Amino acid sequence: MALILHAITFLCCANWLFGVAGIVFAVRAGHARDRGRPEQAETLTRYSWYCLGAAGVMVFVMLILSLVMLTQAGSWIEGIVGVQQW
Repeated sequence: MALILHAITFLCCANWLFGVAGIVFAVRAGHARDRGRPEQAETLTRYSWYCLGAAGVMVFVMLILSLVMLTQAGSWIEGIVGVQQW
């Protein structure tokens, strides 16, 4: 259970990092476009979409893992320690 929680925590942290990087690349692309450097703006825009896409995939995986963990946690704990129903 601790390993699963650590994995979900890692996904949350990586999701924030990729999201922030994607936003930074998008802002830098806008500045490059305003300064008349379309090649650099295109490259930064592409990097921005890569980072935001990775963040989106991580959010999706994190939600699926969270739902699996929330629905299966009882049976996992019951497999380790007997749970009595009152």
